[in-house]
Amino acid sequence: MDRSKAILLIAVLGAAAVASACVEKSQELSEAQREQLSQFVSTEAPDPEHDLSIQFENKVELLGYDLEPDTWEPGQPVTVTWHWHAKRPLEEGWNLFTHVADATDNNRLNSDGESVVRRLYQPGRWKAGEYIRDEQRITLPADWSSPRATLYVGIWNGPHRLQVTEGPSDGDNRARAVSIPVNASAAPQPAEAALPTIRASKAVGAIDVNGRLDEASWATAMATPRFVDTMNGGVAEPMTTAKLLWDDQNLYVAFEVQDDFLKSDFEDRDDHLWEQDAVEVMVDPDGDGRNYFEMQVSPMGVVFDTRYDTRRQPQPFGHVDWNSNLRAGVARRGTPNDDDADQGYTVEMAIPWAAFRAGEPAASKPNANDVWRMNFFVMDSRQEGQRAAGWSPPRVGDFHTLNRFGRVLFFDPAAAPQAPQGQVGDVQPIQPRVQLPPQVMDHLRQQVGDRRDVQNQPPERPRPGEPVPTRENPNPGAMTTATPMTTATPMTTATPMTTATPMTTATPTPTTMAAGEE
Repeated sequence: MDRSKAILLIAVLGAAAVASACVEKSQELSEAQREQLSQFVSTEAPDPEHDLSIQFENKVELLGYDLEPDTWEPGQPVTVTWHWHAKRPLEEGWNLFTHVADATDNNRLNSDGESVVRRLYQPGRWKAGEYIRDEQRITLPADWSSPRATLYVGIWNGPHRLQVTEGPSDGDNRARAVSIPVNASAAPQPAEAALPTIRASKAVGAIDVNGRLDEASWATAMATPRFVDTMNGGVAEPMTTAKLLWDDQNLYVAFEVQDDFLKSDFEDRDDHLWEQDAVEVMVDPDGDGRNYFEMQVSPMGVVFDTRYDTRRQPQPFGHVDWNSNLRAGVARRGTPNDDDADQGYTVEMAIPWAAFRAGEPAASKPNANDVWRMNFFVMDSRQEGQRAAGWSPPRVGDFHTLNRFGRVLFFDPAAAPQAPQGQVGDVQPIQPRVQLPPQVMDHLRQQVGDRRDVQNQPPERPRPGEPVPTRENPNPGAMTTATPMTTATPMTTATPMTTATPMTTATPTPTTMAAGEE
C-alpha cells in the first residue's frame, strides 16, 4: 500500500472510531492503534493462497485464507490469515468468531478474539469496499489426539449470526473454512478424569420456587464444589455452585452465581439464552447417551428447553417444541443490561418428573438410591466475549459430551437403613489394647487362675488392708513367709489391736508399706 492510501485509510478509521463513540461501550481508537491497524485494512483486493468465496448474506465475503504451516502439531501454533471483503456496511455490534473442532466435530477451542482486527476493528465498523486481513495465531491443545482440526468461522451479534448463503457450512451458520491435518501421534494421552458425584436429598415439606432458597431443605442440601473450567478442570469464573433436591413431583436445582456484569436481552421462551448469561441443566436419566434433555434459565427468568434423541440430534437444537413445564424463580443482585456493577443472581428450578417421559427410552420418577447422569453449566457474557464454567468438565469445546456427565444419587433419609446401636455404618467398636511387662502378665494369669479355682469367681480388687501387687513384689499375698509377721506374738495375744505396741514399733517391711499405701 502506498503512503497516500495509508494516510487516507488512517483518516477513515479515525472517523469511524469517532462516529461510533456515542454507541454504548464502544471505544475510540488511539493514534497508535490506528497506525497498527492500517496494515490490516486496504482498498486493494488480496490474493489468498487458498480461495473460498463464502458469502454471508451478500454483506460480507470470506475470499480465502493463508496457512503456515500446513500441518499442525499438538501444543504448537499455526498462523491462519483470513481475507475478508466488506460488501455492505453492518451496524455496530457484529463480531467475528473462530471455532476449532476435532475429527468428530466436537468443538475444542473458541479463538474469537485472537487477532489485531478482532480487538480493534470488528465487522460492525467495516466500510463497504474495504478488504480486511485478519491474522490469527492459534495454538492446538497439547493433548489433542484427533487426526484433523477443522476451523469454523462466522459473524455474530448477540443471539444472531449472519447467514452463510453460499459456501460450505455446518447448518448453524458457521462456515467450514479449512480442515488441517494434525500429527496427533506425539500427543500425550491424558488420564481419564474421575466423574463427580452429588447426593440429592428428598425435600421435607413444600418448596416455594422463588429464587430465595429459604426452606430448611435447601439449608441442609449438599452443594457442588465451585464450577471449573470446562476445558481443563481448573479454577474458573464466574464463581458458581449448584444444589439439588427432589420429591415425588419434581427435581429441584438451584444455582448461586457471582457475576459483576449481568447481561440478558432475551425475552421469549426458547431464545438462544446460551449466547449471554444463563445457567444450564443437562439430564441423561439412564446415562446411555439417548433421549437426553437440556434446560436453561436466564437472569431474567426466561426459559430455553429442548430434547435430543442422540448427541446433538436432531440438528440444530434438538426437539425445541418439547416443553419441560419447569418453573423458575430468580433472585437478582443487580440490574442486567446496564453499566453499573452487579453482584450476581440465584436461580431455583422445579422440573416435573413427567417431563422425562417424552422420547424413547422414557424415564420415570427415580427411587431412593437410584443414580441419574447430569451436568450443570453457567454461561457468562462479558463486555467483550463470553466465558463458561461447569460441574463436570467435558474437556472439549462441547457441553454435549455425554460420557462426562456426573452422577446424581437420589437419597431419602426416611428410607435409609438404620445402623446398629453403638455403631455408625460399618465401623466396628474399637478394642483397647494395653502392653504390660511379661512378668506382670505371668503373675496376673497365675493369680486369676488360683482365685477362680478357689473362689469360682473373677478376681476382685484388693480389699482394704490387703497388699497390692507391684513390679518389685508381684506376689505380696505370701504373708506367711514374712519372718517378722510370724514371730510377732503380740499379733495373736494382744486383745486390743489399737494398743499392740509391736505393730507400731516393729521395723517396717515392704508388705506393711504396701498395705499402708492402700
